[in-house]
Amino acid sequence: MNYEFDVALSFAGEEREYVEKVAEFLQSQGIRVFYDRFEDTTLWGKDLFVHLDEIYRKKARYCVMFLSKDYASKVWTKHERESAQARALDEKSEYILPARFDDTEIPGIRPTIGYIDLRKKSPEEFASLILRKLKEQIDKRTPEEKETFRKPSMTKHSFNPYDEAQSLIDFISNEIKKRCNQLSSQDVSISKLNRGGRTCLRVVCNGETKYSLDLWIGGMLDDSSLNFYGIIGEPTFSSNSVNAWGKVIWSQEKEEMVIELHDLSLLGDLGIEREYTRKEFLDALWNKICDALESKY
Repeated sequence: MNYEFDVALSFAGEEREYVEKVAEFLQSQGIRVFYDRFEDTTLWGKDLFVHLDEIYRKKARYCVMFLSKDYASKVWTKHERESAQARALDEKSEYILPARFDDTEIPGIRPTIGYIDLRKKSPEEFASLILRKLKEQIDKRTPEEKETFRKPSMTKHSFNPYDEAQSLIDFISNEIKKRCNQLSSQDVSISKLNRGGRTCLRVVCNGETKYSLDLWIGGMLDDSSLNFYGIIGEPTFSSNSVNAWGKVIWSQEKEEMVIELHDLSLLGDLGIEREYTRKEFLDALWNKICDALESKY
């Protein structure tokens, strides 16, 4: 299994000074160790009863128990021990690794289980034994399990290019309509038409078409590509006229969906290829519409 932690430490607060040195030594050696003070932010606000059960029952390769008279009397160590023991029942190999500060009998920990006497070990010496135990476990792996190679750091995104393309068209259409509606006092209105698979927007002022914008999917690059034809005034184009095209992609730099646009004359950037967020693209189109509305021609 791929465990979140190599080892989880279970101890009473009275032994923290010793245990913390063990935890710090292990962490300095690259060991993934569950020690409460290393997890302050993670534990903050969680239901600790449930969360600690997950840690000690499922998420560590080994549980090291620091046994003592104080360990035997604490409520939380009892909870951690019971979770670890539930896991141990299902394990074919050792999971609980006992270490003793004294000879106090601990329920469920049989005297026949091998343990380390901490009265004879410094924290660093004991941590070295844990490292050796982990190495033994690694050495038992099959060649396939031992094989290591670089695994790229990648973020998985749920991404459907067809849905994202349609979503962009809907976004642009709805937002331009909202903005035009807010200019109704200036006699600005907008009509939305559907023609041959195209979404056609016509911005009208004083009875005159000031700007025309058509948006549709497919045809230029592939079935999920976006095509645009935007022009001041009435459209005067053939059925396949286009003055920009692009694709919706995921931008690692901006950490969001963007449109990779090849602009001929839609935004005035002749032959320029550029990435726009949805908001940037909307604002660039709106600037063209405002230019058309302000034009006297």
